[in-house]
Amino acid sequence: MSMRIAGYIRVSTEEQAEKGFSLDEQRDRLNSYCKAMGWPAPTIYEDDGYSAKDLRRPELARLLSDVKTEKYTLIITTKLDRLSRRLFDILSVIDYLEKHNCSYVSASEAFDTTTPAGRMTLQMLGMVAEFERERISERVRDNMRSIARKGEKIISRPCFGYEVKNGSLEINLEESLAVHQMARWALEGRGAWEIAKRLNERGITTKDGNQWQDRVVRELLKRETLVGDFVYNRTYRKGTRILTRPEEEWIRIENHHEPILDRDTFDAIQKIFQSRKQSASRYVDETNYLLTGLLVCTHCGGKMVGRKDSKHGKNIYFRYVCNTYMKKGGCYFHHLLRDDLEFTVIGEIKKIAIADPNDLEITVAKTNSEKRADKASIQDRLRKLDLKAQRQIEAYEDDLITAHDLKKAKERIEKDRQHLLEQLKEMEKSEQENAGVIVQQKVKRLLDDVLSLDRMKSKNAIRQLIHHVNISNASEVVITWYAD
Repeated sequence: MSMRIAGYIRVSTEEQAEKGFSLDEQRDRLNSYCKAMGWPAPTIYEDDGYSAKDLRRPELARLLSDVKTEKYTLIITTKLDRLSRRLFDILSVIDYLEKHNCSYVSASEAFDTTTPAGRMTLQMLGMVAEFERERISERVRDNMRSIARKGEKIISRPCFGYEVKNGSLEINLEESLAVHQMARWALEGRGAWEIAKRLNERGITTKDGNQWQDRVVRELLKRETLVGDFVYNRTYRKGTRILTRPEEEWIRIENHHEPILDRDTFDAIQKIFQSRKQSASRYVDETNYLLTGLLVCTHCGGKMVGRKDSKHGKNIYFRYVCNTYMKKGGCYFHHLLRDDLEFTVIGEIKKIAIADPNDLEITVAKTNSEKRADKASIQDRLRKLDLKAQRQIEAYEDDLITAHDLKKAKERIEKDRQHLLEQLKEMEKSEQENAGVIVQQKVKRLLDDVLSLDRMKSKNAIRQLIHHVNISNASEVVITWYAD
């Protein structure tokens, strides 16, 4: 059976300027090697500008897909690290090739995976490649820590409110104004979720141009960068997770740059956040959520349910999440912190209690069955008038009535239609006007129970006031009230 050979070449962005790493040089070397071995010229697959830190590369993926169809019997690269720098990835690829009757050769290291000696060499070289990569990464991390301690320049991405100029943190005026506004709202007692909602309503985005979320707001207002301190080496990455280092490993530089917030304001915000956290910890029963049964995910129409989570087994979070996502994965993971959402809903109830009922713009659930029947009757009569008008037109077309008769009939039908439409309009207007009064009366009667420390009493009172709450994008909340 003839040999079917594929050559794989790769160069990262950093390697493109280095001698011996260019794609053309790798291609020439593979062609020369195959010619010297008396093999046919290889079909080349090339990934231009991709690192070997993982296997997520388009041409490598296409090559492996072709191997699966047994299109090739041999894969060749100039060096082992063209394939990957991670031993686990290298061995995974070799195992995949063997399962599909394909061998692997590195032209520079000159070994063949079909022999025991070649396999042993492969593992040894792979270990060396991974060891070298980890050494380089460690040297880079050490250098970055040294720079941070000396305060020579900024080496991490600036947080919202700042930008990097000439290696130093400088205040971004537009973003800093938004930070000041966030701080004012926080000092007024606004939760992180409500602050995020207000920012989004004003068209203010994060540095990445995304909408704000409660978690992002909370993390920003806790950053000591805002008071002029620079903290480096706080976190590290382990796989796909970002973990927090022990505080003694943090590198803290005080008065490193111009602050946006003064220390008193910053400390006051931290106390408010801590107070809200302690308030939440009083209710450790995760089933005791005030809004269960009322929240509707507008993306899938399913309910949003209470969920208790913890971070690293320490901090406990109570959230409302889409039940469809949790059970079926059929929606997407948008969630709201329990206390922030409940704080917002109770705030809306309190606003209604003191508002002018005539100025209330609220959404109400369908009225009682008797009123619904009256509206349905009017709508049915309107449909019958439409049919009657159509029959008159058909009679005229069949020469059963004259044009004069048709005109008179249309005038009578239109007069009846306008009368019914006026009735329907008055009925809807009356419902809207009465709704504000009715909802406010119920709110005033139940407000003490809503604000009770007995959460079950509060929950029952809220259920008498609110029909349902629509949640969109973990930020938009629309409350529908009972008005009967």
